[in-house]
Amino acid sequence: MRISLYILGLLTWGTVAAVPTDSVTVTGHISGIADNGRKSLIVNECDFSQKSVRAFVDVDSTGTFNTKIPYSSAHTFTIVYNREFVYAYAEPGDSIHIEIDASVSPVVFHLSGDHASLNEEYSHARKAISNIYYNLRLPSPDTPLSVYMPEFKAAVNNTQKTIDEYVTTNRLSDEAAEMLRTENLFTLANAAIDYTGANKDEQLAFFTDSIFDIYNENNARLMIFPYHLGALCVNFPDIVKSAPEGRIRDLMFVALADDTVPHRGDFADSAYFDRVFGSSASAIDLSGIRQSDILVYRDGTVSSIENVEPVEWLRKAYPGKPVYLDVSATWCGPCRASLSESEDIRAHFKNKDVVFAVLWLKSEQKQWAELAPAVTNAVHIFINDDEMADAIISRLNLQGFPSSYFIDRSGNITKDNVPPFHSHALYDYLNAALK
Repeated sequence: MRISLYILGLLTWGTVAAVPTDSVTVTGHISGIADNGRKSLIVNECDFSQKSVRAFVDVDSTGTFNTKIPYSSAHTFTIVYNREFVYAYAEPGDSIHIEIDASVSPVVFHLSGDHASLNEEYSHARKAISNIYYNLRLPSPDTPLSVYMPEFKAAVNNTQKTIDEYVTTNRLSDEAAEMLRTENLFTLANAAIDYTGANKDEQLAFFTDSIFDIYNENNARLMIFPYHLGALCVNFPDIVKSAPEGRIRDLMFVALADDTVPHRGDFADSAYFDRVFGSSASAIDLSGIRQSDILVYRDGTVSSIENVEPVEWLRKAYPGKPVYLDVSATWCGPCRASLSESEDIRAHFKNKDVVFAVLWLKSEQKQWAELAPAVTNAVHIFINDDEMADAIISRLNLQGFPSSYFIDRSGNITKDNVPPFHSHALYDYLNAALK
């Protein structure tokens, strides 16, 4: 199970062209950029599918930018500048505008355009209350449900009190308040995404508890909700058979796409199906990414390699060899679990002509230095350059951590139909690649 990565102007507003109903236009202006400051940002569509887009956007000499991202349904998305996240809500066809003042830290921002009032309330409230999750502690994932669920609900109630106080003090609209409350619930659910309980029945009971109201389509307005569905579907794939037709079931099918492609007629939104499954291949172009230094751990040694792009380094370091590339982050629990649980498959292929590589992005070097040696039979690459990491995330169309890619013997990289470490299909995939 992946975890999401949490993840704009002095333009003449009236001159923006009509926006196709399957996209959202995001414009903006960043003032106060220092000479050595960030001159780029990421606009993350935050759709649950592997075709979701993370657009790496350069600002011009005046600090202005304009980009368009695909958009299949109404939900929240993120604008990320210098590791500062701004959350906004949009519907297909919308235009969203952001003004960012980079002369102060943390940056100051204001949103306008469609849903301006809601986005100003929601985005600033989300930033103001974000610290309520920093010291969150839940019981271990194998705790019996009779103990775990009361503690989970107590955590929801405790964080909800802070949100309610903020809503009352700042007189937020009912719509913004409801979004914050829903997001609070599923932020905590995301922290419990590895819950197993004492047995499978308890695990299922947790993820389908009435508190989550999983078939409520309003939940899908929040980008974090699909991860709860994803955890449920990965562990209980048959759940989709009893789900009513609609947006929630569509998201369930997308969560299962690692192992099976549904029929088009199973989707309530056929246009969404066409976007997620309609193309057999999607190009990955890493050209133009500026080179920078990387750290590499292999064969028990860490080395610093100057002025390279990591995928190109892998191509040159292992010419003619297929490379299975896992993209992870040190803070990502599912990443660490996946790498630990996949020791067997890496050992199985240890003496065969395939290279396992782990690309660590948005991570702390000290944590990486502790984690990498524990993940054997793999080459580990650490990216310290944040702007380079953002460009790689965008070009790889990375939707969450961990994500899987494959570099064939000719050096071509793809993410299409590449099984994740937890999938039994990976054995057959790699055996076929080695023929």
